[in-house]
Amino acid sequence: MGKDQHEIARKLRILQHAEETGHVAKTCRYFGIALSSVYRWREA
Repeated sequence: MGKDQHEIARKLRILQHAEETGHVAKTCRYFGIALSSVYRWREA
């Protein structure tokens, strides 16, 4: 698995976590990422 595939898998895990919990802000704090990143990934 290449670097790009690892990054895609990470993003999918984060998006799945946000979907399961229903709390995007808490997910962002947990993973240490910006809220805008999650919303940008959702649109892609």
